[in-house]
Amino acid sequence: MDPTERTLQVLEYIMAAGPGPVKQVDIARHCGLSPSTLNRIVKSLSDWGYLFRTSEKYCVRNFRLERNVPMSQTYLAMLDSTMRDLSSRLGVAAEVIVVAGHELLWHSKAEHPDPEVVIRAGVGFRRSLYELDVLSQLYLSRLDWSDIQARFFTDGFFETLRRPGQPTRWLPEAKVRAALDKMRSEVFAADTVGNHVGIRRFATVVEDPKGKFLHLLALAEPDDRPDDQMEKYRDALLNVRSDLSDLAHAESAANRLVPKHHALPLRGG
Repeated sequence: MDPTERTLQVLEYIMAAGPGPVKQVDIARHCGLSPSTLNRIVKSLSDWGYLFRTSEKYCVRNFRLERNVPMSQTYLAMLDSTMRDLSSRLGVAAEVIVVAGHELLWHSKAEHPDPEVVIRAGVGFRRSLYELDVLSQLYLSRLDWSDIQARFFTDGFFETLRRPGQPTRWLPEAKVRAALDKMRSEVFAADTVGNHVGIRRFATVVEDPKGKFLHLLALAEPDDRPDDQMEKYRDALLNVRSDLSDLAHAESAANRLVPKHHALPLRGG
């Protein structure tokens, strides 16, 4: 690795290790760096205020570092061309959506080819995972129910269907769990009706070779469009999912090191 890659490796390791102190000797050993190389990197990070070094050679981080989609520039370029192709070929908006905390975050988007169609969710748009449409279900169904109980208020999920005078319906915990259990084996899902602003989505989930969630890929269109495109959308998304998974697998087999750390699972209410 060149000096920049070594610095990024150290940053990733410290970020993944959690908020507590980390021994310099552990960083050097797990990242495959000599003590002198690590000392230079740690000194630079400390001088710039990204780390606090204790007298016992522990490091305490003072930064956050996270990729929205933990893949390379090559992968992101493929995502961009994929979205543009899906949008023009199918006549829909195409979206890449990641997860940030308890929210869905619109990472990138190819706009609907019809300029008369306005879809509010643009790049940077955030929406709560508590709104249990197909996007939320595809992501949450990848988590164990015990993790969902630990990280979410399970009586706080709701639907926002297009019903005049009644846009929100709160969901009991048992119904939420049943919906996620049903979705757990699926990699494609579609809204049967539009949401409260009249948009319907068709989505697939993309995972890395170890089954870890990477992002969602969705097609969006107004719910007044013909209802006979389901199979076409499904086939298109699953074909693209396969191509993206192949690239993710190829990149995971490359020489880039994976940080070893002692991260704790996120917990919250």
